[in-house]
Amino acid sequence: MNAVRQVLIEDRRWYVLDAIAQMADRRLNADVVLMSIRAMGRPATAQDIQEDLEHLEREGCVVLDRMTLSPGRTLWIATLTVEGLQARDNARHVPGVAARRPL
Repeated sequence: MNAVRQVLIEDRRWYVLDAIAQMADRRLNADVVLMSIRAMGRPATAQDIQEDLEHLEREGCVVLDRMTLSPGRTLWIATLTVEGLQARDNARHVPGVAARRPL
């Protein structure tokens, strides 16, 4: 993977954490995450967001609840963990997530 692409992915993952952190219950579904990323003018697909959430889950930043709505349609709900909030606030380094400051 080239360096520019890696930087863009890491930046997007930080924004995924930030979107979830802004919710009062620290939970957000993947479809809303995708809409918020796109609304910021960042290109992303549903597959990109799923890959980001899976990475964040492996790193302990989110817990994913995958609910089957119908055959072929799954709703993913991500819940931010303490570690995820620390990564978002740059109090913890997470490989594959950019170090940014919230606005």
